[in-house]
Amino acid sequence: MSNQPPNEALTELSDVLGVSNVQTLVHTFLRDFPISIRDLAAGNRTDRHRFAHSMKSNARLMGAHELSDRMAALEERLGSETGSDLTPEDLAAIKAEFETVAAPLRKFVGE
Repeated sequence: MSNQPPNEALTELSDVLGVSNVQTLVHTFLRDFPISIRDLAAGNRTDRHRFAHSMKSNARLMGAHELSDRMAALEERLGSETGSDLTPEDLAAIKAEFETVAAPLRKFVGE
């Protein structure tokens, strides 16, 4: 297990909360984000908007800014009456971006 956080956001969080507590947060993110992706795909538009908001915030906390930005754009689209709904391409891009950010996070928590 590497005790060095993989990005600046988690380094700053570790300075405040301690490395062990941040590793717990990262572990939870790694466990829960894929579940949120599944729920995002299954929910109605209102649920998808809520999930996108939560996923955006969680990704930002992990220092996954591109993933957070992707979720913010989806949240904005879903919150607009004229915005398009979730597409299979959105889901594929979210999954791919998650896997990109998950690798260094897994190393940080020893997964």
